Amino acid sequence: MAERIVLSDGTRDEAVRRAGAALREGGVAILPAEGLYGYHALAASAPGIARLESLKPRGPGKGWIGLVARPGDAYRFMAALPAPAASLIHAQWPGALTLVLDAGPSVPAALLGPGGTVALRCPGSSFLREVILAAGGLVVSTSANAPGAAPAATAPPPDDVPDGVALVVDSGPLSGAPSTVVRAEGERVTVLRQGAVTLPGSAP
Repeated sequence: MAERIVLSDGTRDEAVRRAGAALREGGVAILPAEGLYGYHALAASAPGIARLESLKPRGPGKGWIGLVARPGDAYRFMAALPAPAASLIHAQWPGALTLVLDAGPSVPAALLGPGGTVALRCPGSSFLREVILAAGGLVVSTSANAPGAAPAATAPPPDDVPDGVALVVDSGPLSGAPSTVVRAEGERVTVLRQGAVTLPGSAP
């Protein structure tokens, strides 16, 4: 059975330590991420990525999101940083905005999306940013729900945690709003999924 920690001021440091260790050891952790719970694995861990793939198979054209602890950490995974994307990073990170950009050569194969892209976010959750630092590298994230099921706004009860999950950090009910996903290509920014962040000129 997966280890479970209820997040509070008194358990935060232990939760960060245990989550970071679980990811470094090739495990998958269910963690509170923005408005939803997500599966998380260390991008550099082949066992972790294999477990993630078994828990949440990716369909055609579907990718995962790479999480960084600091905005500047994302730059080495981009082929280029268009001016509109740089403005969004300055205005919205850390926060619930995922940027889809042309991938640089250092992007792990597990994170390559359609057309050689990569989806990156510096999350607004300070707890999650601390976990990324404790894990020591780029962290892969995907929502912790079965394909076609409702988004996971609450942590699964102990009896419903899938096999292959090493740790669940329960922070109580979340907003249920996913990150907003935008494609930044040259001077053009296209909203691919409207979520928690509403950009000027986009629908609420």
